[in-house]
Amino acid sequence: MQRIIFIPLDERPCNLQYPAYIGAISGLDIVFPPRELLGDFKKAADVDGLWVWIKSQAAEATQIVLSVDMFLYGGIVPSRLHHLTDETCRVRLARLRQLRRDFPALRIQAYSLITRAPARNGAGEEPDYYEDYGYRIFRCGVIQDRAAVGAATPEELIEWEQIKAEIPAAYLQDFLARRAQNFSNNMALIDLVKDGIIDFLLFPLDDCREYGFAPAERRKLAAHLARQNLLSRVMLYPGADEIGCTLLARAIHEDSGTAPLVYVDWSSVKGRSQIPSYEDRSIGETVQFHLLAAGCQPAETSTEADFILAVNPPTPFTLRQEKELITDDILLDSERNLPAFMARIKRYLARGQRVGVADCAIPNGADRALMQFLYEGGLLDKLTAYGGWNTSSNTLGTVLAHLSACRAAERSGAFTGTAQEQADAFLFLRYLEDWGYMACVRRGVTALLPSLRPDMDFLHLRGQQALVQPIVKERLEVWRQKYLPDAAYDFSLTFPWDRMFEIEVNLKKRQPSANPS
Repeated sequence: MQRIIFIPLDERPCNLQYPAYIGAISGLDIVFPPRELLGDFKKAADVDGLWVWIKSQAAEATQIVLSVDMFLYGGIVPSRLHHLTDETCRVRLARLRQLRRDFPALRIQAYSLITRAPARNGAGEEPDYYEDYGYRIFRCGVIQDRAAVGAATPEELIEWEQIKAEIPAAYLQDFLARRAQNFSNNMALIDLVKDGIIDFLLFPLDDCREYGFAPAERRKLAAHLARQNLLSRVMLYPGADEIGCTLLARAIHEDSGTAPLVYVDWSSVKGRSQIPSYEDRSIGETVQFHLLAAGCQPAETSTEADFILAVNPPTPFTLRQEKELITDDILLDSERNLPAFMARIKRYLARGQRVGVADCAIPNGADRALMQFLYEGGLLDKLTAYGGWNTSSNTLGTVLAHLSACRAAERSGAFTGTAQEQADAFLFLRYLEDWGYMACVRRGVTALLPSLRPDMDFLHLRGQQALVQPIVKERLEVWRQKYLPDAAYDFSLTFPWDRMFEIEVNLKKRQPSANPS
């Protein structure tokens, strides 16, 4: 059986558990590093131990899906905190040349994030000084970038000088020095593509905007790629935590000899041109990158497609709802025709086509109006894939990978037994977390935290998960009984990184009751 080595971005479920489902669905042999080699939040992974493990697996593998942030820095958060020297980074990058030399047939599918600069104060996943100076550091990058392209206003230039005077020089120097090192490493990766070491390279923009440090670096990387005649061989688009699944789908397609045609349908005409939160371009443009990065091709018509990607994009209404209209009522968006969207989905399903819904309307949670329509229409168990978690690109990449794995397994005749069960379980998991937890349960439980312990909040459970887990579990069971009463799973849950932001769910399929004699 063909083997694919998978090196995750970090140890969270989205980067480890989700790809494990995708791999199990595909029917191929996907191998993951031992958990003890991976890091824990701000604690970096054992990078040298990972290198030893990779070499031990490479002889039997056809491909490696490689997070360079893990390979170099020990994970996504360590990539924002490290103080690695240029020499250390060169030594670690040189390991890829050794990998190609020792295992010339191994295809290397790699991705390296363009480091983010969040638009808020908070040191949760950033250096400690980001707690007080984060937003000003973000604004510094925005205005610097706007000034570089002649778009900064006189007021912004005054603000820029004021911000630079307010941020302690040591903090800004630390932040910029790390960015410079990470950018230098990304430039070095381009050389590895040129020299035939890396077969495919992707630079995702993590938590980006139209202007800022990351967009400025994207333009510099693109210009360098053009000078090297590599602009068509490396991709740059918004994303982060889903890219492992995306490149795993690409590797699966290559090993199984598939390149599916995908038709994209939209619930909103206006939403197709909307720029989602935390991204730098319209979702209509980003979707095309996702298809190509995952080894798929856009279909011109729905009838020729191997499967359908049904996208529920953001609109001005849903982006406002995210910030201003928090309510338990389900609100209908006038710029989204959900009845027509449902009618088309039903028609695709009636033709025997697989449909996955990428619910990108609201960051980090399902659009409950969409889910109500799917529920009332009896479509929840008819879909092949669903996603509605975190950013628009996080959702798109995961849904596309789920569909891709099913398609590849189907083509090889492996979509039976375990593969089918894993596909169904992953669909239920996405409903449970993205809709049940993120959209319906999380906000109410978060409001209870101070009454359980005064110092607990959304990002800090203070090691008291045992107080919170039973409440979340009980409320999710109530939600499940309403919307998915026939789903034959028991589940347990924990809180990765000791916060409410996401949950890690472990499913156990219920055994059918024995018939009485």
